Amino acid sequence: MPPSTSGSDRAARIAQAKKQAAKGSRRPSGIWVALLGVLVLIAGLVGWAIWDSVANRPDLSAVQTYEDLSRTHVSTPPEYEQTPPVGGDHHDVWLNCGIYTGPVPDHHAAHSLEHGAVWLTYQPDLPQDQVEELTDLADQDFMILSPYEGQESPVMATAWGHQLGVDSASDPRLEEFIQQYKQGPQTPEPGAACTGGTSEDLVGG
Repeated sequence: MPPSTSGSDRAARIAQAKKQAAKGSRRPSGIWVALLGVLVLIAGLVGWAIWDSVANRPDLSAVQTYEDLSRTHVSTPPEYEQTPPVGGDHHDVWLNCGIYTGPVPDHHAAHSLEHGAVWLTYQPDLPQDQVEELTDLADQDFMILSPYEGQESPVMATAWGHQLGVDSASDPRLEEFIQQYKQGPQTPEPGAACTGGTSEDLVGG
């Protein structure tokens, strides 16, 4: 015959069972608190990264802006006020985007700017290591790279209506300029191609 169980023993077991159940019910809430803490930490790190990126972004205040540029198609090379041109009248065939080791026609390149290209140019006597650095930077869609005789700065970045001159190919503002203006909001003809045009001067002169 099994030993009898006193009332106090049963009460103790019931109390213990309730205690274990309470621990079990608290465990999920503890997990949620830990998960929430992780999410808050991640959000904080992301927010800090965004702030740090904005705070340390290269300053483009030196970019010169030109407005009210004509977009007429012409059959003879026009005169441009800027060197290199930032837009204006141009040939009806655009310059194929790409890397050129010699000068390219202004009137074709200006049309490519209208399509959203960024044109990197450099003085012909720029050291070769800097030319190679520019070549790496220009190795992407909607980019033109070419030497340009007579430009004021050793390196210049040009988009439609916008231009930046710098002293070195390693200037971080060049990459920031490309990110902001390549097919940027200033583009008069967004969605237009930068291939299928010409790589030669169709006008001359």
